[in-house]
Amino acid sequence: MIHEAAEWLTLLNDEPVRDEDRRAFEAWCQRDARHLMAMERMRALWSSLDEVSSAPARIALNRAFSRSRSPFAARTVQTLALLGVLVCGWAGMDRLPIWFADQRTGAGERREFQLADGSQVQLNSHSALDVRFDGTQRTVELLEGEMWVVVAKDAQRPFVVRTPQGTATALGTRYLVKRAEDGSTVVTVIESVVATQSGNSDVVKVKAGEKTTLKDGRVQPPQPIGNDDPTAWTRGVLKVNDRPLSEVLQTLAGNRRGFLEFDEQALQGLRVSGLFRLDDTDAALATLADNLPIRIERFTDLWVVVKRR
Repeated sequence: MIHEAAEWLTLLNDEPVRDEDRRAFEAWCQRDARHLMAMERMRALWSSLDEVSSAPARIALNRAFSRSRSPFAARTVQTLALLGVLVCGWAGMDRLPIWFADQRTGAGERREFQLADGSQVQLNSHSALDVRFDGTQRTVELLEGEMWVVVAKDAQRPFVVRTPQGTATALGTRYLVKRAEDGSTVVTVIESVVATQSGNSDVVKVKAGEKTTLKDGRVQPPQPIGNDDPTAWTRGVLKVNDRPLSEVLQTLAGNRRGFLEFDEQALQGLRVSGLFRLDDTDAALATLADNLPIRIERFTDLWVVVKRR
């Protein structure tokens, strides 16, 4: 049904629309109430893309509908492009809380701001949070991504960062909270102590120079940070020491627009050490290609593929 709706919207977007096509479309809508619903949602999504003309999806659609080719080939490409946008759009409905978050950042964007209590917060790329302060508690809900906070002292109101995996309550000042790709929450303490809790687990205190992971109702024993520099991104750099290439590429992908595609299995065994600028991921990719047996294939500015040589 989704594919059929994409085909109909593609056909009706062509001018002029033949009378027989209009009649066939009306008959298709009348056969099943879900057909009309699918079309209405697809049209709404199409209209909403006009407000975000810089989005990769909108750019892809504009290219698909503007290139000159045979009618059959053009319609096939247009349908596939529209179908992809529809799937992404419907999947994005679950992201409404993130779209309406109190603070959020896009690809490659980092934002620093001050909360009402004087605490300093910085958001990493692709991050979002909501702030809930009252007379007894200061709560920040991290909806996505990673945050770095320097907490202002307030003995009467604890400062708590909350995620679906648990809470991290400041007993001092500086720490980071990250929602990882695997669904866990990583808490890294730079100064003083943070009390962490997941589900009904006991409170685990994490000291400066340590980190812990909250997942599945448990808090893992704190581990030393070691030689890692978890705050490097706050300075706009990625600092890695003998890390898997796929991990580095995943971080770079989160700091650029479009798609950075790679096969983690094919790149297995390749490891990276170095310092890379997060605001110039193209330069970072070029450096990786110069020092590792990989090649970079660019199909458009928004679609880059990394392959092993």
